[in-house]
Amino acid sequence: MTTTDGPAPMPDSETPAPLTPGRRRLGSRTAALDAGGDRTLGRLAAARVLVVGAGGLGAPVVAYLAGSGIARLTIVDPDVVDPSNLARQTLFTAADVGRPKAQVAAERAAAVDPECRVDAVVERFHAGFVAGHDVVVDAADSLLVTRAVSDACAAEHVPFVWGSALGYDGQVTVFDDRVVDFHDLHPDVQPDEGSCALDGVLPALCGAVGSVMAAQVTALVAGLGEPLLGRVLSVDARRWHWTESPLRRGPASHRPALDAPSEDAVLPRIAPSALAARIADPADDVLVVDVRTPEERAQGVVSGAVPPEDLPADDGRDVVVVCARGPRAVAWATAAIAFGRSAVVLDGGMQAWEREGLPTI
Repeated sequence: MTTTDGPAPMPDSETPAPLTPGRRRLGSRTAALDAGGDRTLGRLAAARVLVVGAGGLGAPVVAYLAGSGIARLTIVDPDVVDPSNLARQTLFTAADVGRPKAQVAAERAAAVDPECRVDAVVERFHAGFVAGHDVVVDAADSLLVTRAVSDACAAEHVPFVWGSALGYDGQVTVFDDRVVDFHDLHPDVQPDEGSCALDGVLPALCGAVGSVMAAQVTALVAGLGEPLLGRVLSVDARRWHWTESPLRRGPASHRPALDAPSEDAVLPRIAPSALAARIADPADDVLVVDVRTPEERAQGVVSGAVPPEDLPADDGRDVVVVCARGPRAVAWATAAIAFGRSAVVLDGGMQAWEREGLPTI
């Protein structure tokens, strides 16, 4: 297992890889399927998969792909493990809190299959990561990230598996720009709405959606089942009711211009409990800027938070931006970054902070 700044391109190959005794044992139950056999295991053993996001969806994806016998697994995620993740992000334990998610996920995957090349990329997704992979899994659960993944995959002619889970609702599908793509499902460029920190998510929903996403990878690279290309599978976890809807490319369909927001607008976020821990650490001189109105701030603020007009000059300290739910913080942080100042957004805003019972002054 390695940690890297990004994957190096690898040559395409449709030739099944030779199978070692370890790979045969690992794939014995897969080989026993009516569509299995050595050729299927060989295709898996030659497959190179990029997973974007190691959170609630990425955790089951990585867990199942790690045991599938694939050749190479690259995991991209800029975040660290937070205690609030543990209920649904099943790769992690309490001992992993504070560690990079991508690195921990890569360690778990490498422990399952030592023959798999596993790379951890502890940074935000960018288009250069797609080259050299046969399939991309978008498990970031962000419209902004998906837009960037969609364009990068289209440029490389690489299919990608997409999933989403929020509240009780989940979706899974497969995109390939040569047939149907993300812009056919969401033709307008829109910001993210809602978050697990604010709106919640049923932990088991993440596992269900992530498992289907992992199955789509094996369908694409090894022919195990039919990919959800041109079909969107939705689940209502209140009743566990699954429905399927067709998705087709219309005659006027086109890839929208990415004038705003772009992949560069995919801002890093921090969980409320993680920010609380940083504020409580006397050695961590984090700056919190609260961009809400004076009336909102009068109802309670995070300890040490200042309004934008009182923010000191950039002295290199980390800045966390706070609003009620998140959109105003994203807008402020985006503008700050445009002027060269780094900023992180409080995930779910003050509503998520108060929901977790964290103190205000």
